[in-house]
Amino acid sequence: MQFNEQFLYLHLKFTPKIRTDAVPIPLPREVVIEVPRDLLQSDHSLNGHSEKTLAMEIARGAALNTFPVVADRVVGLYDEALPAWRENRFRVMNERPCDHEENGTRAWRIA
Repeated sequence: MQFNEQFLYLHLKFTPKIRTDAVPIPLPREVVIEVPRDLLQSDHSLNGHSEKTLAMEIARGAALNTFPVVADRVVGLYDEALPAWRENRFRVMNERPCDHEENGTRAWRIA
């Protein structure tokens, strides 16, 4: 698969591990993320990790920061589905401003 030269695009899905009486079936949270390739290239030379591994780490942090409640931003609270990688931007990225931006990485909540 050929990726965009400037960005990597991925879709992450988080399903809460904890169930309560108030919410018997946890609703998954979905986020799409745009990670600048130049950010990955500078980090890649320092860490020796693959571009996709670094993109996942950055994307996970950006995705969690879109959650409205700070207590919900803990990684261990969720099961994560494998990321869906895309060659081009997701439609929502063109429709509205992002929900979180940091160091050029932008994230949009979609569910």
